[in-house]
Amino acid sequence: MERFRRGDFDWSDARSAFFDGFHASLAAYADAGNNLIVEHILDTEGWIETLRRLFAPHDVFFVAVHCPLPLLISREAERGDRRPGSAQRDFETIHAGRLYDLELDCEDGTDANVQALLAAWRSGRRSSEFALPPPG
Repeated sequence: MERFRRGDFDWSDARSAFFDGFHASLAAYADAGNNLIVEHILDTEGWIETLRRLFAPHDVFFVAVHCPLPLLISREAERGDRRPGSAQRDFETIHAGRLYDLELDCEDGTDANVQALLAAWRSGRRSSEFALPPPG
């Protein structure tokens, strides 16, 4: 990462190959029989279709976690490694058009969210985009 920060490499040139490998590695772990919990912002066109195809043989429970914009902006500033404004852009776009199995609110607290997640997962009901047939 230091070499990207220094400018030795351009992240925009490497980003696509990195995430292609990341997505394929997740599928490889699942294909090998591993259960996964993945936190991933699907901010790039086509990623959801790729992931749906890669995970078609698996039980995927797709969860949204919502945060109020002021909290996201505060976290962005604290991290210091994000382009200012990216939190607001993500807030306005990330969940648009997505279909989830469960939607949580970070302000409900960890204990309540864990209980809600476990209850919904254990129900076996799947209604997200991952429950639909994979794209052609």
